[in-house]
Amino acid sequence: MITKNIKNYLLACMLCCSGAAVTSCTDYSDYNTVPEDPQPGANMTLWENISSDQQLTKFAALARKCNFSEALNSPRFYTVWAPVDNAISDDEYNRLMASDSATIVKQFIQQHITEYNYQVSAAQDSVTIVSLNAKHHPFTQTAFDGYNYLSVNSPSTNGVLHKINGMSEFYYNLYENIDNLTGCDSIKKYIQKYDEYYLDVNASVIGPLRDGKQTYLDSVMKKRNNVIREIMRADLDNEDSTYCMFIPNDGAWKEAYAKINPCFNYIPKMDYMDLTKKTTVASSIKATDAKAEKAATTTDDLQDSLTCRNIVSNLVFSESYPYNKQLFANGSYAPADTVYSTSYRYFTHIDEMMDHVVEANEMSNGLTRTVDLLAFRSWQTYNPTIRVSKPAIKVGNNEILTTLKVNKLTEHNVPLTNLVGRDSLFSKVPRMIRQWLFPPMARFFSYVAVDSANIDGTTGKPEFCFPLKNVLSTTYHIYVVTVPAQVEQPLAAVKPYYLRFYLSWTDAANKQQLTVLPQGANSGIEITTDEGNNGTKLICLGDPGRVNVIDLGEFTFPACYYGLDAYPNLMMMHTKSYTSSANRSKYDQQMRVAGVYLVPKEYNDLWANSDNE
Repeated sequence: MITKNIKNYLLACMLCCSGAAVTSCTDYSDYNTVPEDPQPGANMTLWENISSDQQLTKFAALARKCNFSEALNSPRFYTVWAPVDNAISDDEYNRLMASDSATIVKQFIQQHITEYNYQVSAAQDSVTIVSLNAKHHPFTQTAFDGYNYLSVNSPSTNGVLHKINGMSEFYYNLYENIDNLTGCDSIKKYIQKYDEYYLDVNASVIGPLRDGKQTYLDSVMKKRNNVIREIMRADLDNEDSTYCMFIPNDGAWKEAYAKINPCFNYIPKMDYMDLTKKTTVASSIKATDAKAEKAATTTDDLQDSLTCRNIVSNLVFSESYPYNKQLFANGSYAPADTVYSTSYRYFTHIDEMMDHVVEANEMSNGLTRTVDLLAFRSWQTYNPTIRVSKPAIKVGNNEILTTLKVNKLTEHNVPLTNLVGRDSLFSKVPRMIRQWLFPPMARFFSYVAVDSANIDGTTGKPEFCFPLKNVLSTTYHIYVVTVPAQVEQPLAAVKPYYLRFYLSWTDAANKQQLTVLPQGANSGIEITTDEGNNGTKLICLGDPGRVNVIDLGEFTFPACYYGLDAYPNLMMMHTKSYTSSANRSKYDQQMRVAGVYLVPKEYNDLWANSDNE
């Protein structure tokens, strides 16, 4: 017959050998020797020892209140770090006693208990233990969670007890904290709307099969959230991660919503002109970019969904990125400081965001910063610059060239080493656009061109048609970058372009419109009229022999195209016929374009009036 002591001794050893990280498996070095009880209480359970200890009356009362006394009296093996009575303030004790059982268990009892055998020894290394509520705690030879021991290694039949001189403070993780937000109901309600509960089969106790279906004796349900996973791209309930999360209060949410919402003004039906076929094509509203959310069934639903999505998508920053270390420090922030969100966006001027922090709170896996204004730059979040590098789009798996009267496009990549010492070529390129033409780590200057030999017909005037995908219902400043032959052929004859631009777009009544750009304003590029007698057909001339940025001025789109298969078109065409050899020798017939840029007005205005952007 196996005695009670031997059974518990074997149970402790089996638990230690099960793969858990422990400090020491047992006090005994000889597994073949029946151990002697080294201390009084070794023959008693953890609950019997705790409930009879006059220094642990508060701990015992709380365990009894939430019925955890039964677990401490069971054969399951635990290590307990019990705060003594004078380490628990009366206010905190009364708060816990007034709470429901689930709160007491999670915030206090499980905060001080873990499975398996963690004994204190002079030789132990500092480790991190995971308590029953999944929180992490530093465990050293002198302290637990920073609180010193008053006694250690008190054995029981089902575990070991350490007494400490402080109460380990419970912190919610960032996901748990969503449910406890105050004054931030807008973001709380939006995120909670996408909470879903699921069965954690790994944590549940498997029962018998019934009618071919698996049953569980103990079903453990957990919660997850698609907005956090798919839009924020963060694991906010992961205790092994560290994040900084900005939380807009209700005022900040309302202001951001009012600013973003007009950019997603959809109309119920959107037709658009396919200029390659010169026909009108019908498009319908599709919630293609709201995959983490319920499908939007109306234009208002889609507008609201994308507005909320763009508020929350860039609120979380992981400490694992070197850029973000500054968010976890209490220091000053320079205007040039940059951070990187979990949704893969860089943000400058983090100092402006930090100026609006009204409250900061520590969480178990990071910290929150509540703000009264979401001061991120709009062009770095919901309203980015739209860049089109070549006049082509993809439809399904097929690439369709959207050019008119052109049979073949050629993509050119000029090594930057070939441009060394030739800065005058780019002297007309503003700094804002230069950053896009020459991104960091770039090795080539790229553009597309059409060879004159590939123009249909002897009287052909080459035309490019650029599809402007994902345009919002907002105001853009439009630029086109043209490239001279001299970029690749320094000795080529210098010839000017004579170009005209048309914009095909859909108005709020779903009518197709065709507008000549720029709309009559001289925007710094030489503009003349066709033969000097038609002010509605403007001709744009650049500086021959240089890369030119043709400024087509501002244009406001009344309807949003984002996420649709519809799009406006920018058509670029020659105004000169190349039938005669005189025209071919006088004008540049080969159109070359390095990009079309739709720059949001807010960004363009700031850039135009500042040397710091």
